[in-house]
Amino acid sequence: MSYSIKNIAFVIKKLQEKNIDAVIIGDTSIQLALGHSVFEGDLDLFVISHSPIADKEVFEKLAEEAGWEISTTELGTPSLVVPVERGNLIVELYENYMDVEIPIEILEDTIEYRIEGVKVKAIRPEYYIVLKARQGIDLDKLGRYIRELKTKGLNTKLVEYAISLYLEDEQELIKSRLEQAGLEIT
Repeated sequence: MSYSIKNIAFVIKKLQEKNIDAVIIGDTSIQLALGHSVFEGDLDLFVISHSPIADKEVFEKLAEEAGWEISTTELGTPSLVVPVERGNLIVELYENYMDVEIPIEILEDTIEYRIEGVKVKAIRPEYYIVLKARQGIDLDKLGRYIRELKTKGLNTKLVEYAISLYLEDEQELIKSRLEQAGLEIT
């Protein structure tokens, strides 16, 4: 499923209208940093202002009012099914729960984009690759993103900083996976 930059602005604006603050944490954050205007996959959001689990009714009400459907992610958090030009955009809502553990320092150091007049926050690409390496899923895709980011400018100091936010035993695993994906960290 592909979606447009306008679709991102539309979803974020609807959330903001309900005082829901969210940060893009998934592949879309990399695709934005690389200058894409068409995006692939889901729109993964880390919700700051409400708990997608404890405040699920907030998201159910938003979906009902907007004419969207509500579903769940693999982790059991809510996801929104938003109709777009060609199909549906799946907006997965996350918080620090189960396998998702994003340090607050990463969520506070975001890149802000202005899209269609809407302020959209996304994690830095350097942080995304650390989160993806920690997760250990799809290292081929991670390698492709690392190669693309190297041509645009990849700040390895930010990568090292993000790694340092995790426990020492996890740091070695993250570094190892990044090396497998093509990025050496000292």
